[in-house]
Order: sequence, then C-alpha cells, then structure tokens
Amino acid sequence: MCKENIEKAAKSVDGVSMAEWNAEKKELHLHFDAQKTSLDAVSKAIAKVGYDTDKDKADQATYDALPACCKYRG
Repeated sequence: MCKENIEKAAKSVDGVSMAEWNAEKKELHLHFDAQKTSLDAVSKAIAKVGYDTDKDKADQATYDALPACCKYRG
C-alpha cells in the first residue's frame, strides 16, 4: 500500500514518467523530464500525501491519516 501511494504521488507530478519505490533501501527511482519538473516538486508531492522525504516533512494530520502499516515515525 505504501509503495503504491508513494509511486502514485511521484507520478502525479507532470514530467515524471516512472517512479519505483524500494522499501528495503528506502529509495525512490525516478525518470523525469527536467524541463517540466524537479526533484523538489516530486518531494513536495510525496510529502503532501503523508510521507517524509529528505527535503520535505509531511504535516502531522496527513501522516496520522496514513494506514497503520505505512506509519514509521517513532
């Protein structure tokens, strides 16, 4: 579920053609058109749906709404 949510959020950004989340490594692999978007835009889109990134933190209410299996904050 979390993998799908993260990938869907990344792919919702105009210019992203591929997004693949590796939960074990906690890495997102992307293919995107740098003329249309940026890593910052992808990071913000992922944080907006409840997941922290290296650059952006999800707001608490959105994080709290995640399914229990997707929560990771201590």
